[in-house]
Amino acid sequence: MITYTNQIQILHLSDIHFGAHHICNPPHDGASAGFPKLADLISEDLQSDFDGLISPKENTDSPLIIAASGDFTQRAEHNEFVEAGNFLVKLTDQPLLGKKVARKNIYTIPGNHDVTFAASSHEERFQPYINFYNKFYENIRPTAASHHAEKLTQIHIDNLNGNKIFIVEINCSMYVQQGTVDSSRGQIDMESIRRLRLELTELAQKPDYNDYIKIAMMHHHVVLLPSFIEAGRGVDSILNAGYLLELLSSNNFHLILHGHKHYPQIFNYEPLPLWSANSTNIPQLVISGGSCGSNELPNWVNTACNTYGLITIKWHPAAKQARVRVITRGLIRIGYGLLAPDQWYWKTLNVSDKILRPYHTIPEVGNLSIEKLSDAEDIERKERYAEQRGKMPVVEVMPSLVPGQAYEVRAWIVSHDNMVLNKEQELASVEWSAGKMFAKIVCNDDDNPKFSISYHYWGPMLIQAKLNFKDGYTTNTFIYARLPKDESR
Repeated sequence: MITYTNQIQILHLSDIHFGAHHICNPPHDGASAGFPKLADLISEDLQSDFDGLISPKENTDSPLIIAASGDFTQRAEHNEFVEAGNFLVKLTDQPLLGKKVARKNIYTIPGNHDVTFAASSHEERFQPYINFYNKFYENIRPTAASHHAEKLTQIHIDNLNGNKIFIVEINCSMYVQQGTVDSSRGQIDMESIRRLRLELTELAQKPDYNDYIKIAMMHHHVVLLPSFIEAGRGVDSILNAGYLLELLSSNNFHLILHGHKHYPQIFNYEPLPLWSANSTNIPQLVISGGSCGSNELPNWVNTACNTYGLITIKWHPAAKQARVRVITRGLIRIGYGLLAPDQWYWKTLNVSDKILRPYHTIPEVGNLSIEKLSDAEDIERKERYAEQRGKMPVVEVMPSLVPGQAYEVRAWIVSHDNMVLNKEQELASVEWSAGKMFAKIVCNDDDNPKFSISYHYWGPMLIQAKLNFKDGYTTNTFIYARLPKDESR
């Protein structure tokens, strides 16, 4: 049995837009004194634990990479790319979440604003971006050529302190050009899909291929949602997205990261044609980054602000389960009015916690023999309600986000609605235990009204909950934390 997991953190940045609409530019060509640099704003925010959302062990032992999903600039001008390069370099100069990120672990793809929009040839459109790319990855990646911008679609394989990852950078801005059907959409051509398929097929021969966390990143949205549509813009999803999504799904990719519309959101992509059997592939989690640096935000959303995402993904190869937590941080620049730059602050806007698996963990109902229950046969069940005063322990099991652990069990107490108690008979505290391998945890009603706890583990366990009531009455109850597995018939 495989007894390891892979876990990484991803700093997802998108639509930075150095240039005329960048948030750190002073208005009306004013002096820059007093305006922060975007890299400083992000770096300083990443010195915290986000109000306890990230555990010390997770911060210490989860490797960090950066995924920048395009639109570094506004008009693909030289000075904008210089700012973008300085921005990325600064993120490598100081610790983020307590660790430094090497340049080789920053992954980039061009956006539609990163190409010379009006130029007629691929080579002309990509010259500024390729110059930026080669300068940043000098002596780290092979030199790229502007007349072969299709080769920006590429696969990177890494092992970060034992955590295995595939990152596929997909250049879907190859055909972006003013005055054409591709002016407002992305496209990945069939030759690029063929080449990507051949490379993935070859990699699939690796004996540990299924152990890797697999991430695809692109700029444009790969699935068209109403929130991505602007009236009169003719915006569509990436051309040939169906072929691309099929390829990623068949290779069990976990994450698809993109940007483009400055609208941060997250959803599972797991369509199932109903004339076929259930898929055995892992659902893809699509994460759309908002804009990290542009002041052009959706004007129909009154809470819109600049954002970045911190993604933690844990992959358990043996169980074929992944857990993905996405913390979205928003830069607040408006209070009762406009806030001065020294008053800007970050706050957590959303925490999404998703579990990806290609199977059902709840078994189907088999053949049943149905009989009427007598009052005498129901005595013991009713006695248990009375013994526990209707306070029932429940659990949920999920992959753990603690490095080196496999599963996390959350346990808490639920009150049975039919039990009528006076205040002296209410629950005062719960003592949780699960044997000598685990700490005993005591929860009190004043600071933890659900009496909820968390244990991280590799094997299944019987959890004990000692219920202590305010009138001095105590009783013990038990619940089993299982190892989730495929229960599909």
